Amino acid sequence: MLCLADNEADALTQLAAVLAVGSSVLWPEAELQRTLYRRLPTAVQAQISFSKDWQQDKVEFDAAIYHGDADQLRTLCEQIAQRSGAIVSVQGFAHGETNILLERLLIERSLSVNTAAAGGNASLMTIG
Repeated sequence: MLCLADNEADALTQLAAVLAVGSSVLWPEAELQRTLYRRLPTAVQAQISFSKDWQQDKVEFDAAIYHGDADQLRTLCEQIAQRSGAIVSVQGFAHGETNILLERLLIERSLSVNTAAAGGNASLMTIG
């Protein structure tokens, strides 16, 4: 999850939300994030990676959390929309907001089994 904040309180709020859903954090290579990173426990540091230029298509993330003003949020959404690949959801918040929607940080995977292919008998699907 790409996490963008310009103050420590918002960066920690984002970090807590991402870790709460069992994901990892992508921070921009910036002094604020590096300073905060050095103060975190080793187990938390292991869940954080940095990017000098997260706008590049080769930098992968599934969602973004942003704290800041609305004009910058619009610019961020435009930058993310221009990326190739999967659609990336962006949650935008004002400074100090803590109501990050955790359910939007989860990735749902589903499996569909076509039992009709086994003559409608699901037990035949386990033979093999």
